[in-house]
Amino acid sequence: MNTKLSRRARLLAGIGAGAVILGITATACDSTPAAAPAPHSTATSAPTTSTTAPTTTNPAPVAVDSTAPSAPKPTITTKPAPVPVLGNANWSGGGKKGYGTVRPSDINNGGDGTGVVTDVKWQSWGGATAVATGKAFDPRGQIDSAHSVERAATVQAFDLGMCEGKLMYRAIEWYFPSQGDKFDPNSYINICTGDYVGTH
Repeated sequence: MNTKLSRRARLLAGIGAGAVILGITATACDSTPAAAPAPHSTATSAPTTSTTAPTTTNPAPVAVDSTAPSAPKPTITTKPAPVPVLGNANWSGGGKKGYGTVRPSDINNGGDGTGVVTDVKWQSWGGATAVATGKAFDPRGQIDSAHSVERAATVQAFDLGMCEGKLMYRAIEWYFPSQGDKFDPNSYINICTGDYVGTH
């Protein structure tokens, strides 16, 4: 075999093969690419958030039957405390004034003027001792009771207790502070029984 011919033949064969390869490549390059498929959407819809405010259900009011009778309320009865009176109205005979009453404005023992107190004004009443001011006749230093001098007097009723079934002051005394007199619990009139006690 001719050596030069062989080389040429191989060269041509290589060129032909290259042409074939190039043709394929060109064909491949000239081909219009197919439209790319539309991408599949992977996006997910945002969850729907309800903006509606929750409904609060108030309990229905209970109907009150105003015609139904209510339970009776207990009645509490408070008995008023008894109010004392000034002595026994009937002590030692009649002709007296103010005794057997509450806060008398005049007191009269039913005798001469020395047993009378007028314009009596009570500063207290109902306690262990009741005190008042008034006007009375003072016989001391005079020739007789008819010449007694009227002076401002203090009246004091005391010895609170029961007499003939009634609450009363059972003792009374009056004196003249302007003459230095003071209350003496041992000198008084028992206005329950009518007895004179002490130096009264």
